[in-house]
Amino acid sequence: MSMIKKSVNFVVIAGFITTATALSISQSIAFERGHHRGNGGFDRLDTNADTVLSLDEMTAAAESKAAKMLTRKDSDEDGLLSLEEFQQGRNGVIADYSDLADDIVECVAGLQEENADIVVPDADNFLSPEDKFDALDTSDDGFVDGDELAVAKVAKATERFTSLDTDEDGSVTEAEYEAAKVSRSATRQAVRECIADLSAEDEAV
Repeated sequence: MSMIKKSVNFVVIAGFITTATALSISQSIAFERGHHRGNGGFDRLDTNADTVLSLDEMTAAAESKAAKMLTRKDSDEDGLLSLEEFQQGRNGVIADYSDLADDIVECVAGLQEENADIVVPDADNFLSPEDKFDALDTSDDGFVDGDELAVAKVAKATERFTSLDTDEDGSVTEAEYEAAKVSRSATRQAVRECIADLSAEDEAV
């Protein structure tokens, strides 16, 4: 093999090694960032990167969610949500479990005896889509606008912040956030399990 070919081969091989190394490093960095952030997006909410969440950060995120929700559901782009638009979820019409609300609460309470991470929800969490819409429509004009959505989302975020701030120091640490995420995941799984079981019982009757 000539010296020129050897030189070319060496350059090509070196290039492959450099590229592979760069990809490996970037993938490792991405993994570490993803591992640190988890699925709950603590770092995404921590906009000033001070390693704790403030009420302002959480309410700002809530206002952003309200705006995105309005854009997603507002099919006629008039800046307002009708009941029909509100009831449309990503996978079709929002399910109505209001008739099962008390049974779901009782079922989840039973599962909590086996898993202390589960939080028993209030029956009001399972209001019908119509009742949820009416609660949002504070102006009683038959529509929900961006301001009404934002107010509701901010109120919910404020309530969540209070529950996350277990030491009541006015901020939420990543440890508090992660502990709540575990509880929230367990509760959601319990609710899904109960809804599936109760729905199956209804179908069997």
